[in-house]
Amino acid sequence: YEKLGIEENVAKQSKVLEEILKGFAEKHACVGEIRCIGLFSAMEIIKDEQGTPIVDFNNDPEGIMAKIIGMLMNEGFFTYAHENMIVVAPPLIITEEELREAMKILDRVLDSVDNMI
Repeated sequence: YEKLGIEENVAKQSKVLEEILKGFAEKHACVGEIRCIGLFSAMEIIKDEQGTPIVDFNNDPEGIMAKIIGMLMNEGFFTYAHENMIVVAPPLIITEEELREAMKILDRVLDSVDNMI
């Protein structure tokens, strides 16, 4: 880690990631709370202005979150969901350019989710 400057990169890129995700919370009606620790983040997906989760706890019979994750994966953004949360955890060696490109994919998919709700 020291030789590759991982700690410094994580500190730098985590600020970029948090800024972008908080921007998504302002831009997208489907994005609720954002939680970030370093490059490990979770983004809550909601269905209304009251912050109601897009799926109930432990209950997604229509596979809504799986569909959203599928949309991301089809675009080359590999991640997973937990309940109504999309996990964003890029590699620790990611560059700012790579991070911004990946976030463009997430932004496009969130546009589609906004249209779903």
